[in-house]
Amino acid sequence: MRIYNRPFTEQLNDYKKMWDFLVNDYADKTDQFIWTIGRLGDWKYGCWSEEKYFPSFMRKNAQLWLNGLDDLVGFVISENGDNTFAVFAKRGYEFLYAEMIIWVKNNWNKRGSSLSTEVHEYHDLYKKALLEEGFHEGELMAVTRQYKLQDKAVEGFQVENGFIVEDMLTNPDLKGKTLLYNNSWRNDNTVSQLDLLRYEYNRESPCFNPQFDLSPVDKNGLHISSCVAFIDYKNNYAEIEKVCTRNDYRKKGFAETVIRECFRRLYNEGIRYAYITGFETTANNL
Repeated sequence: MRIYNRPFTEQLNDYKKMWDFLVNDYADKTDQFIWTIGRLGDWKYGCWSEEKYFPSFMRKNAQLWLNGLDDLVGFVISENGDNTFAVFAKRGYEFLYAEMIIWVKNNWNKRGSSLSTEVHEYHDLYKKALLEEGFHEGELMAVTRQYKLQDKAVEGFQVENGFIVEDMLTNPDLKGKTLLYNNSWRNDNTVSQLDLLRYEYNRESPCFNPQFDLSPVDKNGLHISSCVAFIDYKNNYAEIEKVCTRNDYRKKGFAETVIRECFRRLYNEGIRYAYITGFETTANNL
C-alpha cells in the first residue's frame, strides 16, 4: 500500500487524526507511552513561546505519514519548534522509523547544535533505528510514575487549616491562577493581558476540564499551589501536569496536598490510573 508524508494541515482535520492516534497508541502500549493527549493539547494550545502564537507553528513542527486510505500511520513532531523531536509509528509500521528519522535529519538539522529525542526504555525498535542513523544514547531525561487511584484514595490527606482546595469550575479566577504560574515559573508577581489570553487559550485544549484544575487557596483567595489533570476517558487514565507552588510557600506540603486531592477526585470520576512525570530532581522527589 502506498505511503506518503506531508506537513500538518489544519484544514484536513490533522489534529484529530493525531489525537486519535495517541489514544490508540496508549491502548496498544499502555505504560510504555511517550506522549499523552494532554501533551498534544499543550503542543497546540500551550502558548509558552512567541513562535506558538501563530497557526503556522503546527505546520512547521509536525510531519504526518499516511497510507493509501489516508489513515495516519506515523508522525514526527517538535514540541517547542526546536531541535528536540518525537517519532511515532503505528504497530506494524515500525519500518517507517528509519525514514522518519532521516526526514528529521534532512529538514530540522539546523535547529540547534544537535538533534535529540525521547525514547522509552523498552522501545527497542526505535532505539535501534536511531543508533543506525548515527544517534547516541544520552542521559535520563524524565521519570514517569503510575499511581493506582484506588490505593491512593484510601490513603487520604488533610488540608492545612486556613486553606481550601478549589477548582476552576467553581472559582474561575483566571487572574489568580495566572499569577500563581508567573510567580512559580518566572518569579514574576505581575499579570499582563497577554498572560491572561495565553492561559485562557490553553483551556481550549479538548482534554482540559476546569473541575480538575485545582489549587489550595488561602482565606484571601491567593492561589498557593496547583495541578491539572488531563483525562483520557477511553483508556481510563489521567496525566497530572502543571504542578507548581508559589516561591514563598514551597516545602510546606501544598503540592502533595493538591495532588492527593486530584487523586481523590479522579478516583470518584471512575478513573483507574494517574501518571506524573518529573523532569528534574525536585519533581521526582515530590
